[in-house]
Amino acid sequence: MNSNPSEKFDILFIGLGAANCLLLIKMDENGLLKGKKIAVIEPNEKTVGDKTFCFWATEKELLDLNLEHLISSKWQYIKVADCEPQKITPLHYYHIKGINLYNEAIEILREHGIRNYKELFSGAPVLKNETIEIRLADKNIEALKVFDSRPPMYEVARKNQSHLLQSFFGWEVKTQDYTFDISTMVMMDFNIPQNNSCQFIYILPFSEDTALIEVTRFGKEKITKEEAEIVLTEYLARLDFSYTILDEERGIIPMTSLKINNPNYGENWIYTGAGGDMIKPTTGYAFHNMAIDAQNQVEAIKNKRHFIRKEKPFRFNFYDTLLLKILEETPQQGKKIFHDLFKHFSINTILFFLSERTSLSTELHIFSKLPILIFLRAAIKDIYYRIASLSPSYYAFIFTLAAILLYSLGLKEMIGLFLGIGFLSVGLSHGALDYLTDKTIHNPKQLLQFIISYLSKGAILGLTWIILPDLALLIFIIFSAWHFGQADFKEWKYKQGFNSLIWGFIVLGIILLYHPYETIEVLEHIKGLEISNTLTSLSVDQLFIGKISFSIFAILFAAYHRSRMMLMTVSYLLLSSILPLIVSFGIYFVVQHSLQGWRHLKIQLKSTSYNLWFKALPFSAGGALLILIFMLANKNDYMGVFFILLSCISLPHILTMHHFYARFREK
Repeated sequence: MNSNPSEKFDILFIGLGAANCLLLIKMDENGLLKGKKIAVIEPNEKTVGDKTFCFWATEKELLDLNLEHLISSKWQYIKVADCEPQKITPLHYYHIKGINLYNEAIEILREHGIRNYKELFSGAPVLKNETIEIRLADKNIEALKVFDSRPPMYEVARKNQSHLLQSFFGWEVKTQDYTFDISTMVMMDFNIPQNNSCQFIYILPFSEDTALIEVTRFGKEKITKEEAEIVLTEYLARLDFSYTILDEERGIIPMTSLKINNPNYGENWIYTGAGGDMIKPTTGYAFHNMAIDAQNQVEAIKNKRHFIRKEKPFRFNFYDTLLLKILEETPQQGKKIFHDLFKHFSINTILFFLSERTSLSTELHIFSKLPILIFLRAAIKDIYYRIASLSPSYYAFIFTLAAILLYSLGLKEMIGLFLGIGFLSVGLSHGALDYLTDKTIHNPKQLLQFIISYLSKGAILGLTWIILPDLALLIFIIFSAWHFGQADFKEWKYKQGFNSLIWGFIVLGIILLYHPYETIEVLEHIKGLEISNTLTSLSVDQLFIGKISFSIFAILFAAYHRSRMMLMTVSYLLLSSILPLIVSFGIYFVVQHSLQGWRHLKIQLKSTSYNLWFKALPFSAGGALLILIFMLANKNDYMGVFFILLSCISLPHILTMHHFYARFREK
């Protein structure tokens, strides 16, 4: 129990980096700090110009953002590689010294008497009814609104995603006998060793005899000071002038296509800077985005509305993902890609493209001039992975539409063939791997004990079918509903429990209610079942009311959970009602449920599909043979026999998978 005293504030800034400095300045400009009690958590003094910030914008944009007083240098010409300098009107390339930004923010802190806690906060807040509590070493802080600029947390990397670093090291030099062109900055000069990365020189001339000259690397490994100094020394030697090093600058910016996965602490906890996804993955530029974001947040506060960031168009995320993957896998291609980019297009066009302010036609034209095979290969791999990583619910929905089309064309045999192959490959096989998920099996004896116990559970249910078939049916339905709900909720990362059980009943209910006569036909092939008589007595009107009521409940349940996946599943299950029962159930069981289970097993067992299928083969073949023998021996009631055997095989699988899912963690 934390008994430290608590102090309450209206606004809390965690970190005083560029994003929160800009936000603080913008709030002060709009009078939003007056009469407010404000605190900052920032362990660093911010008295040293440890960073510089660069961006391109029009003069109008600069005035609209009210940043002109912070500008220390600007350039209207940009030189790239061996190309001639180009004028970038109506844009300018602007430079802001970090110390100037910090000084203005610190002056605002002094003017408004803002409390600055010089501690490092890396924990999680405590959410209260109206406030958010931050617990520091010797004090608790409560705030109504928090702006958090700490580095973001990312999701686990997928195969098509990359996490590179833009690392740089530079010298600010003063020359004795060399004059810089103060109207032109050098954005990318690739005439340096690439060192199995993508490396270039960046030059900002501040005056005729002073300039910041940096080496920048795009790659997995950051450039070290020693590596950078060698490159800089050799580069400056080629320019053949004497110089004195006035200062040095270094930094690392993430270049990542990973999704940010920050905890959600409610609408009054707002992530800023990198945590607010302000960094352009393929350039590392963020300052302009942060300035616009600060302006948008202030407008939201003034209008007393919740701040919601607009998602950028998917295509720009796609472009970034492709380029980062290329730079990750074939870094030597970076120099050629950027060289071709600036060779065929004006720098203005490229800058607008990098600012994500171009049209699709312009972007297609740009890509047409780049090494097409490199990008095509990356695009095919990315699209394949995106499709392969889709939730099986999408596949089931698409397969339902395809099945309806094939049935309308009289090609129902193709659907049966596909579902049959699916049942034998992943349907039976994902259950045949249960012995691999049991952590108590370490030798053949324990494996034999597991098999005996496994078969005994199925045999007990089989005996129940003979003695009390209605009870056996009830047990099977309840356990199946639990299992289906558990697997779906695990796939969708929802909390399991009573709701997952309800979801399982929804799935089974839609399939069975919308195929009442086929369901009754199957049940009639099971000797001794009384419930089939009850179902037979239901009128058409009663069935219709039941269907509608159940469908409405299913849709409301999905809406309550705000679940697109639930709604998609309900949709294709309703669509599949025009297909036979075996097909409707088969689509859910094979395409959604079994594929999900197979994917979960691959993740947890850290194995390939081929290895898993090979290990499952003896047991899945045995299960298939057992079903075939019993069905042939009971030709008249083969549907009922199949149903009973499926339940007997499924029950021990459900129990085993319950324990597996209790341990399951996606890594």
